[in-house]
Amino acid sequence: MGSLHLTFFHRNLKAGYSINKVVHTIVSTFENRVEYYVPSFRTSGTLWNLWFVYRHRNKKGINHLTGGVNYCVMSLIGCKSILTIHDTVFMDFNASSRLMRLYNEWMWLRLPLRFATKVVCISNETKRRVCTRTNRTDIEVIHNAIDPSFKTVLKNQVSQAKKILLIGTSPNKNVERTIQALQGLDCELTIVGHLSDSQRSLLASCGIGYRQREDLTDEEVIQEYIRCDIVSFVSLFEGFGMPVIEANKVGRPVLASDIPVIREVAGDAAVFVDPYDIEAMRRGFVRLMESEALRNECVEKGLENVKRFDCTLIRKQWEDLYQRLM
Repeated sequence: MGSLHLTFFHRNLKAGYSINKVVHTIVSTFENRVEYYVPSFRTSGTLWNLWFVYRHRNKKGINHLTGGVNYCVMSLIGCKSILTIHDTVFMDFNASSRLMRLYNEWMWLRLPLRFATKVVCISNETKRRVCTRTNRTDIEVIHNAIDPSFKTVLKNQVSQAKKILLIGTSPNKNVERTIQALQGLDCELTIVGHLSDSQRSLLASCGIGYRQREDLTDEEVIQEYIRCDIVSFVSLFEGFGMPVIEANKVGRPVLASDIPVIREVAGDAAVFVDPYDIEAMRRGFVRLMESEALRNECVEKGLENVKRFDCTLIRKQWEDLYQRLM
């Protein structure tokens, strides 16, 4: 492995923390590496980012675009490149104008898929969606790894008013339906992420007792998992679903959306509900709140499920890919 020269290009931190946090779990394990963050997080900075990647490209080793800068692979033509695609939310979920959708499709998928030496998706569901927009047959799947900082901390006794943890407040996180599903239930909701005025108003009108946490350190996020009784992850759209395996690792039961990517990641280690059906979500919460046996079963299955995402196993898959590309 000492002869392998790896250059990683990450998206600008102002574009969001989650992707960089996920990839760091693996990237940080490779000693012989160089890392760059592209200078702009705006669409208007596309040319600046392209020039930056071109100027810092690794002509002899491997250039790995770790996510959120797909179009920069065009600066690596003639070099060995790997493109990681985390999701297709910009095409398949977020509402945008026809012109912006066309821009996204070509700059984030079609052109990068043509020029990358290797393309890796983080889930089979993401790969399935990507493959509808390319004729490539060599796309691989390497799942995200669980951060070794997460440790199992089992709860001997749950709270009378169950502590529910919800990670993320972007539109795909289904915050509004989650709030409505919890109305009238004996619980305390902790929301990690920025709340809009309308979300705060809905919390008040539904009479939900809640804590809002924002800009947390990694350790503070882990403490929120430890503090809670149940993790709610009833998303409408995901590329993977890290809160599922993070809850699995800590030892907390998960209420999850019954969509293909979450089924793939969670296996049988969650209670699944229709994320568009508030009553179904409510019934799922009630089942987990009232049944200690169900909670224990979810925890036991979760501890087994998360083994698939062990950092050592996932790192070996990346190492094998790098070696093949050399």
